[in-house]
Amino acid sequence: MTDYVLGDRGTVHIITDDFYDAEILQVFEELQIDRERVWNGEARLVPEPDNPYQPHTIAVYVDDLKVGRFSEKDADSYWAPIARVVASGYEAVAHLQLTAVLRRLSGDSFIESAGTLSLSAPGSLFPLNQAPTQAALLPQGSSIKVLDEKNHSEYLHGILPGSGEGRLILSLENNPIKHSDGRLTECVEVFHDRKMVGRLSTQISEQLAPVIRYAYDHDKLTSAWGTIRGNAFELSLTVQAVRPSEISDEWFEHLPNNVPELLPLADTYDVPDAYVATDGELHRASTTKKKRGFIGSRPASETDNVQDSQDQDSTAPGAPLGLQRIAVLLGVVGGIVLVIGLVLIFYKPMLGILGVVLGASVAFLALFFGRENSYDEEAVSEDPLEH
Repeated sequence: MTDYVLGDRGTVHIITDDFYDAEILQVFEELQIDRERVWNGEARLVPEPDNPYQPHTIAVYVDDLKVGRFSEKDADSYWAPIARVVASGYEAVAHLQLTAVLRRLSGDSFIESAGTLSLSAPGSLFPLNQAPTQAALLPQGSSIKVLDEKNHSEYLHGILPGSGEGRLILSLENNPIKHSDGRLTECVEVFHDRKMVGRLSTQISEQLAPVIRYAYDHDKLTSAWGTIRGNAFELSLTVQAVRPSEISDEWFEHLPNNVPELLPLADTYDVPDAYVATDGELHRASTTKKKRGFIGSRPASETDNVQDSQDQDSTAPGAPLGLQRIAVLLGVVGGIVLVIGLVLIFYKPMLGILGVVLGASVAFLALFFGRENSYDEEAVSEDPLEH
């Protein structure tokens, strides 16, 4: 089928991260942990009227690999225009940027991915006019200002849509200007439906002139996407085309005209069933979505076990017996130091007083431990039925 390249003056984020991991991995061939990779290229937009999970969704394909789908909201907005392309016998094509990175969490590996389509708003997907039949359409790219468009403002205001913005297919013709000294300056003139509406700068003209001549030598005109914006008082006209150095060899080989004529506008369009389940969709009923970023907390049973072991240590039967031994030992040491201090008072008063104070302190400490031990024994001896 012939490609139909849609307007690319916007972005649409697609869903990629639930049932398309196997297909995305095939696109990149290899992914490494925490190293994001980016893929850029053309993607096919395929309406799926027979999708059993989300009727009237739009799948996104890279070659034969389904790598994502439109959200339900975006699918509702874009269904009619994309169905129109397919019903007309063409494949809807848009530029896709796909990113993917392999992550590891709790020993499990999974893919994080995202996809962004370069896609105009639904009302700006198609040009307001038809491309010339014998024309090669340049790939879409950055905007190039059209000069001298104000000299044709009356005509341009006549084609400006009521919304104040619209996409056009413009024709580019190279008509060199011959100066009085014999020099030739390249000049690319811009036409809309055979009506001149401006020109490109000399610098851009010099770059595009060889491309236009090449197409002409192969019996083709050169056309490009354009955008008209404005209101009743002013307007602007731009051309969206890639730089000549970025045009692929394939374009020069085929000189494609991938904005062919579509079916007339209608309320609905008949499109064929196109749903093909991915590996993830086949198993979606039994697939549990990974909880990304989930960090397992400590089980309550482990916390309870730790708490229980601490409680058991603090109430061990040997604890009162240990306190009793310490109290007896301190009492003996305190008594000895006290006696030595009393004796030394008569020979070395200062040292004797220090010994008496130290001995008395140790004795009181022994008395304290002895009292604590007696309280513990009383608590243990109480009748457990009272608690």
